Amino acid sequence: MVTRNLDTEDGIVNGTFGTIANIVPTVGCGLTTVKLIGLELDNPTAGQKFRRKIPGATDDLVYIERLEEKISKRGVVRRQFPMKLAFGCTAHKVQGMTMKSAVVCLKRVFESGMAYVALSRTTSLEGLRIIDFEEKKIYADPNVTTAMENMSHASFQSTRPLLHFVKSAEHAAPTLTAVHHNAEGLPPHIEDLKSRHELRLANVLCVTETHLSGSFVSPKFQLEGYDMFARNRHVSYTNRVDMATKDGG
Repeated sequence: MVTRNLDTEDGIVNGTFGTIANIVPTVGCGLTTVKLIGLELDNPTAGQKFRRKIPGATDDLVYIERLEEKISKRGVVRRQFPMKLAFGCTAHKVQGMTMKSAVVCLKRVFESGMAYVALSRTTSLEGLRIIDFEEKKIYADPNVTTAMENMSHASFQSTRPLLHFVKSAEHAAPTLTAVHHNAEGLPPHIEDLKSRHELRLANVLCVTETHLSGSFVSPKFQLEGYDMFARNRHVSYTNRVDMATKDGG
């Protein structure tokens, strides 16, 4: 896992996952050291600027160099590759990911929704293994539970369609209608979004939790009648503290 924001626009950010596929050595002063580490990223569209760093190379790996970091006022400098083993990751790090198999430990769940995030990453029940299982660790936010209970008893007769008031009269005063929608992953839900005609009544449609990365947005995510302005999560924060806070994502 990459541990630094190397290029936010190119998708090489803190939390980017990949597999080490090549190690490039160099010789200097009689010593052999590692010059570059080649990663095969889980996201094949990220890291375009970091590919082809080795002249004549035939692979399509993303090559990472050492970073230099001052760790004291006395001139001590640390030069290290900004990556770490990621066989184990926090629930926050894997939010939005999909994988065939995973081992989930519930021992250190400390807030509502964490267990759900961890347990819902795999594509099948056969690929999920749970250790340190405690039923009390699986719980939702009380406000969410209350809202769901209220929705189950809501009357359809008294429920009006979303944006029912929009353009109700031709002579009404000009208005700007903005709608916020949590997509819970835009790639698997783009067709659902396109079919929601009531959302398309909005002048401004703000879609969050898209789980998109990089700076390029595929044409298949464009909505007819709208101009898209994308700002993904990894470019919205300047440091890891802001990104890790409860309300920071």
